[in-house]
Amino acid sequence: MTRPDRRRPLLRLASALLAAGLLAGGPAHAGPAEDYMAAHAKALADVAAAAKAGKSDGELDALGAPLLKDLEKRMVALIGPIAFKGTQKKPIFMPSSLNAEYLESKEPDGLLFSGTNLTTRYFVSPEPVFTDWLAARAKEEDADPALRLGLKGAMGTEPFYFAVLGADAAFIKYMDLPVTAGAGESVTAALGLFTQSGQQNDPPSSIVFTRIGDGRVVVGTADLKAAIKPLPACEKIWKEANAKATRLEDAAGKTRNDEDPRWKEAEQVREAGGDAFRACFVKAAPSLPFFPGAVKRAEELVQAARGK
Repeated sequence: MTRPDRRRPLLRLASALLAAGLLAGGPAHAGPAEDYMAAHAKALADVAAAAKAGKSDGELDALGAPLLKDLEKRMVALIGPIAFKGTQKKPIFMPSSLNAEYLESKEPDGLLFSGTNLTTRYFVSPEPVFTDWLAARAKEEDADPALRLGLKGAMGTEPFYFAVLGADAAFIKYMDLPVTAGAGESVTAALGLFTQSGQQNDPPSSIVFTRIGDGRVVVGTADLKAAIKPLPACEKIWKEANAKATRLEDAAGKTRNDEDPRWKEAEQVREAGGDAFRACFVKAAPSLPFFPGAVKRAEELVQAARGK
């Protein structure tokens, strides 16, 4: 599948700052987290001013590089020593761009620890900084309503995991997994699938998790590492929906009319089939052999997120 264009329409300076949730002067200096947010606001403003003055993308990248390095040093100091088994020692700093034309400028502020295969990932951010980022995303005109629920309201939703971890792959959530929260923390975990092709009859293959505690937000994902055999009843539901959608598409194709309503109907039928397949799977999952292991793995991932 073709990767989406990483560029987006150029925003005016004021719009760029509002989209980032930043006002002139930045947040009040009440501590290291606020100092970081103020530095990020100034860096965004500097790059936005250069873009408004007509600087090229290359010139904007050159301007942004030392600013990002400074922000990275501040972030490392904010988070402090932390490591996760199975990930590379040097994390990736996010956001990876300050240019408002690039989608990377929308990335959350923090450090991304990844395994060599990139399927295991832990994203870590100071809670005040992450909360500020989420609030900024929620203000955007096209923001998913789930992102407007606040940190604890959004943390277990599909749009939340897509915004933090999805890159160019959407996250489809199949079901929550029961994980135990410790004193003073909020945790959640789910079973799902990162995909570029939309809802189909693929079984879930990833566990995602979030922990809020000790002044940090940790959001991560890892492979399920379990073989899930096809469920005949669920497969039947999907195959019938897919066959119906295909018949509608074939009929619409013969008209050579892009506005034929059967194109839209086929899309809706296939989407409903995916929803029904997932509901069927969720109902059966707790009694399937893989499920206890999935819950245990989710608990282990949340424990690792505690950094202890």
